[in-house]
Amino acid sequence: KLSAQGAQAKKIMKALLPFDMKQIQRMIDEIRKWMPFTPSSKVVCLGITYDCSEDAAREQFLEDFRSRILLTYRCGLEPPLQLAGGGTTASDSGWGCMLRVTQMMLAQCFVSLSLGREWRFGEKDLKEGSTYLRITSCFLDTPKALFSLHRLVEMGQHILGKEPSSWFGPTSAAQAVGHLFETSKEDGAGRPDFLQEVGCAVFVDGPIYKETVMERFNGGCTSVIILVCRRLGLESCNLEEYQQGLDVCFRLPEFQGLASGNSSSSAHFFVATHGEDSLLFMDPHVTYPALQKDADVVASCGLRAGRPLRLPWSSLNPSVCVAFLVQSKSEFLSLCDRLCEGPGEQLFEVLERQPTYNAAFDDLLEADDLVVVS
Repeated sequence: KLSAQGAQAKKIMKALLPFDMKQIQRMIDEIRKWMPFTPSSKVVCLGITYDCSEDAAREQFLEDFRSRILLTYRCGLEPPLQLAGGGTTASDSGWGCMLRVTQMMLAQCFVSLSLGREWRFGEKDLKEGSTYLRITSCFLDTPKALFSLHRLVEMGQHILGKEPSSWFGPTSAAQAVGHLFETSKEDGAGRPDFLQEVGCAVFVDGPIYKETVMERFNGGCTSVIILVCRRLGLESCNLEEYQQGLDVCFRLPEFQGLASGNSSSSAHFFVATHGEDSLLFMDPHVTYPALQKDADVVASCGLRAGRPLRLPWSSLNPSVCVAFLVQSKSEFLSLCDRLCEGPGEQLFEVLERQPTYNAAFDDLLEADDLVVVS
């Protein structure tokens, strides 16, 4: 029996020889998504703690998780996206995962803003005119939708020179969102009522500048979405320095999720931690028909994730975007104080205003993409 096991082990090792360790880790990350997983430790999900060693608490967490809005690859986009070479593509499969993750992060902000953190999905949310459908309508696969794939791609092309079907990282996706907020505010059209007084502040170089957020409030915003982009290592995430700070974020009521990926650059939306060794995420890497209208969302019985997927902290990609939602000046200042306490001070820096840099600094802003393992 031992001899047979040894022969099988040799066969496996021989099959893996053509791959380096990073490629093997990539395969492990993908295989892990399909393995059965049941939360069984303490889970911290967007500011709420569940003891999932108890059945009742586990069910409460799963209901919470399944109420988050899942946005994935889509096919049959109409109109199709125009490619630089003259062709078209009617799907974002294979390249749009970070844009879908960023949509999910925005959707969570809108849910917290309009429905509250205690809200859970129910049949009433699929009735015509519901707040839920008003939120999901922002992400329909049509150029008319405020934060559609079409508009994000168009903004990426306009401000960053990214051609349609180009891969986005957390920072470039956040920049596209920030500019969409600005342009929609200027033209006044296309914004749903619940976003009329909502601003967005994107910080792409690490520090949070108080003056930038205060300008949003002073300009008439009653709530501000804050997107903080960081690179937490070169080829891998420096967990020794940053894990505790990230872990603290998941406990904060203002926290709206983490856009990042795994060690193979696949983008995921992280909404919870599980025990001390892993994160739980929503995965955009499944392709469904495009959502053209609210009726398509209703026909899908809502945009809901089936189950949480697990990723060890050690496999987290070093490129991240952390989202917060603050609904007053005092809440923002309180958040700044808490981010600069304890482990958070390793991850966040809060300054009064943005320093003046020379023009060469702009060249650094595109160093945002998820680390690609090849």
